[in-house]
Amino acid sequence: MTPAAGGEPEWLRILRKRERREGLVPAAPEPPRSTAPPAGPYGAGGPAPPSASPGAAEPRPPSVAEAPPPGTGEAAPPVFPAHGQEPPRLPAEPPSPMPGILETPTAGGPGHKAEERRRTRTNGILLATAGLVFALLVVLGLKILALSPISYVEWTLALVATAIVQLVVWWIPHQSLDEHLRWDRHYTYTPMLAAALLLSLYMYLAVEAVARLLILMSWFVALLFTAGLVGFVEVAVLSGAMTAGYLIAARLLAARGLLPSFAFEVIVAGVFFGICVFAAVVFQRLHQERREARLLKRELTEQALTDPLTGLANRREFERIMLAELDRIRRYGGSCTVAMIDVDYFKNYNDTLGHPAGDALLKELAAVIRIQLRQSDFFARVGGEEFALVMVNTPGLDGLDVMERLRRHIHTHRFSDEDIQPGGSLTISAGLASFPENGSTYEELIGHADEALYVAKNRGRNRVCGP
Repeated sequence: MTPAAGGEPEWLRILRKRERREGLVPAAPEPPRSTAPPAGPYGAGGPAPPSASPGAAEPRPPSVAEAPPPGTGEAAPPVFPAHGQEPPRLPAEPPSPMPGILETPTAGGPGHKAEERRRTRTNGILLATAGLVFALLVVLGLKILALSPISYVEWTLALVATAIVQLVVWWIPHQSLDEHLRWDRHYTYTPMLAAALLLSLYMYLAVEAVARLLILMSWFVALLFTAGLVGFVEVAVLSGAMTAGYLIAARLLAARGLLPSFAFEVIVAGVFFGICVFAAVVFQRLHQERREARLLKRELTEQALTDPLTGLANRREFERIMLAELDRIRRYGGSCTVAMIDVDYFKNYNDTLGHPAGDALLKELAAVIRIQLRQSDFFARVGGEEFALVMVNTPGLDGLDVMERLRRHIHTHRFSDEDIQPGGSLTISAGLASFPENGSTYEELIGHADEALYVAKNRGRNRVCGP
């Protein structure tokens, strides 16, 4: 195809017009950084076309995004996907609808924590149910010893009521309905109020004072399930509900003439509530200590998994996320591309302006790159001036194109004092590896990406070498 006016090939002009029409690139062209001659069909500094003279250079593989020699100041040409592929995606496009790293229920992730929390609550409810059944067995034992006037029919009805109530209490977290209970964030009020209701029923059925006192003591056992989750107010409110249930059961028994003195039961209820208030003070202290321990654990976790300079994930967290993504792909299918990114001539910048200026540059560079990525992509700092990027659900050619666009964006971005760098601008080099074409394990992919980065450095820097 013959070049259009100005030396630009017709196919490149049409493609750029299509990109501007679809909003893939800004309408205004990139500002030229030098007066170098325009690029040919294969890019500035690239190989000659196949129809060139016999002495022309052999075409390099299309997986290498070439840049001009250092010092020209000219940005390298883009790498376009093969014929028939989708247009290049924007680096800052909305998250992909396909599941990515952020949606992977890995250990320590949101999905894993929710499942662990649901399992803990379910096990706690089952244990509490066992305690309630034990209380019923105590009432049944009093019946067998002729120490309680309860009938077997009443005892059976109490057992059925216990099964129904506890089944509902168990079913709520099992179906994740507890997440909609705004007033019961830790799911403590609902099971504790249900326990207070059932214990009040048991006290009404067990007429003997000894049985009622044993049932009251079981309330303190039930409170142990909330240790660290509730404070003074919550324990006082729940114990007040239990005290009210005890008084209602005692009043109903007194109305049937089965209690010698209701006033005595009021005194017992008052003493019981007073003991619960003292227990609430201890529970408040446990709640405060648990909160401080959680904050400390969160802070230590962030320090262990976060780079303190840039706020990005560090190498340890990158490795964990990368292994989780590879496991997701093996299980559900898909692909991903890994990029190892290195700042060109960073030592020159650091030695010339000092380490504080170098740290400020790395922070700015990390921020510039981060806002260009999708939400599902994972970006980390893995070394001094070395970064790593995982592009989920991205084949190798698409990842190469995205990385090339990112390289061009860094090249045109105005960093502080970048004129001291060779070529007058800050640049990056990157090496890519894709799963499963270049490897199936973390070590293979990182090794392949490092080799590609080494090739990019040897070919003059400010370029992307891909799979």
